[in-house]
Amino acid sequence: MRCPFIITKHLVLTTMHTRDARGAIYRLIEFGINWLEIEQTLIAVTAQRLVELTCPYCEGPCSPFCYSSGSGKRGNVFEILTGKDLSAVLKEARGEHQSYHYKTLKDAITKGIALGYIKESEYQRWVLNDGE
Repeated sequence: MRCPFIITKHLVLTTMHTRDARGAIYRLIEFGINWLEIEQTLIAVTAQRLVELTCPYCEGPCSPFCYSSGSGKRGNVFEILTGKDLSAVLKEARGEHQSYHYKTLKDAITKGIALGYIKESEYQRWVLNDGE
């Protein structure tokens, strides 16, 4: 999880362990970060996962030129929370009811599976275990 902050004109990137981008805001609160500091300095939050790729064209062994041939071919899927959606999640964390929609990890993994680039087992691994 990456959280950029701008404090005194310095860009600070940090990594936290959370299930999704929204979780980073709650984690900052758990760390005791002041609400005003979070609201005034947080620019964006991104969550990312490494997923195993598959070739959408060949179901068996791939040719040497196929990008998924060999073992351990992986790709990155991510969600990013910024702008109005970030503001809405901040308000939600304070207890205010908010509606927002941003592309989540679940959306990215589901689309990758539908297009044939991500193995279905990755959905089981990253989405169902997250309680979504």
